[in-house]
Amino acid sequence: MDSFQPGAYWEERLRAHGDERGVGDIGLSRSYNSWLYKVRRHVFRRLVRRLPLAPDNTRVLDIGSGTGVYVDEWHRWGAKEVTGSDITQIVVDRLSRRFPADRFVRMDIGDANLNGLQSGSREVVSAFDVLFHIVDDIRYQQAIRNIASILVPGGWFLYSDNLVQKGSRISHYVSREEGTILETLAGNGFVVRKRMPMFVLMNDPVRSGRVLRRWFSLVYRLACRGELAGSIVGRTLYPVELAATKLVKSGPSTELLLCQRV
Repeated sequence: MDSFQPGAYWEERLRAHGDERGVGDIGLSRSYNSWLYKVRRHVFRRLVRRLPLAPDNTRVLDIGSGTGVYVDEWHRWGAKEVTGSDITQIVVDRLSRRFPADRFVRMDIGDANLNGLQSGSREVVSAFDVLFHIVDDIRYQQAIRNIASILVPGGWFLYSDNLVQKGSRISHYVSREEGTILETLAGNGFVVRKRMPMFVLMNDPVRSGRVLRRWFSLVYRLACRGELAGSIVGRTLYPVELAATKLVKSGPSTELLLCQRV
């Protein structure tokens, strides 16, 4: 793990795949990843409706901006100011061209140096499908401390993670245990106000030990490596997934957390 260089890894990966596949599940087709991001957009909109903030007075920092999906969503919400960040220069350059009115900074949220971002300078920080890529546990802890410091008192942190019962990790990805994540948030002054599933059927059931769910996941993953199959499966499951994420309170996959700094 010590030899893993996240900046170099993501720079290379995103140069090769500058689309939803590069920032999403690299083992699945771009077409299926595109449907996954459609789900993410809808669930995001449900979550931000719970923010007790006036958009036109809200400054947002988005961490790990990738293809700019959440930068776009924050603008759709009506945020006064959106700052994007990423560990790679290629993303900063691409998004600076796409959103010329916004500021984008190259930054590793696990570093002590936050590239000029000041304490208490944002009402909202978002980090979707980002922090489980911080494989160093000390840097993960630092990342949560940094986010707390960037927020104003009473500010909001919107965050997605897996919150599994039994942790696991590979070179560029860590599924941390639910207790570890919640304790880290609480230790940095966060109260979790709301949890909701990001996926129920369409993503890996990392929080579930049920055999049928895991077999279902294996079958669609094998099918969705191809672009045509990924498009068909994604289009078919999409409306079912939107309904399921409304009905299920605790899902078998990634969850969204709405956290407030108190």
